Amino acid sequence: MPFLKFSRDKRGYEHFFLMQPSPRSDEGRPAAPRLLYWFRTPPNVRVGREPFDAAARRTLERQYPGVRFDWEALASTPIPPPPEAEPWRERRRAERAARRAAAADHAPEGPPPVEPAAGPEAAADLAPESHEEIGDEIIAPEQSGGGPAPESPAGGASHRRRRRRRRRGRGGGTPAPGGEPGGEL
Repeated sequence: MPFLKFSRDKRGYEHFFLMQPSPRSDEGRPAAPRLLYWFRTPPNVRVGREPFDAAARRTLERQYPGVRFDWEALASTPIPPPPEAEPWRERRRAERAARRAAAADHAPEGPPPVEPAAGPEAAADLAPESHEEIGDEIIAPEQSGGGPAPESPAGGASHRRRRRRRRRGRGGGTPAPGGEPGGEL
């Protein structure tokens, strides 16, 4: 008569094995049991099918006609509860609090020293940039959001040339006499 073997792997997946004990081998020692059915399920699943639902029972009885199954005994086999979850959050909080306490013990007393600024030049170095630099032009943040930026007199011509070169590279050269780009001459 088959028996149920249960195991749980390190990720928590539950494995149900339906095993059939095999007769003794020729040498007198017991042979390895034969695996009839294996069912695997993720941990703590409340939906889905049972390991031995009606369809699985019918299939097993049809596949192994010489084996007698006691479904009541198999279904009532006790399954060990899952191990308690490691309280890793509490452990991490305690470790973090210990590190903070150790850092506070080694920290010097009083507020950290503040270095005085050297003048208006130092304040300008520390100020956040309010412009983006694109190519030769400098564009203010309100201009960088949408449409084309107005060309500055200093770098406008070079910017237009650069854009033309980029556009020419996309199309495959100058149009052929037939009007098709890249056509035969």
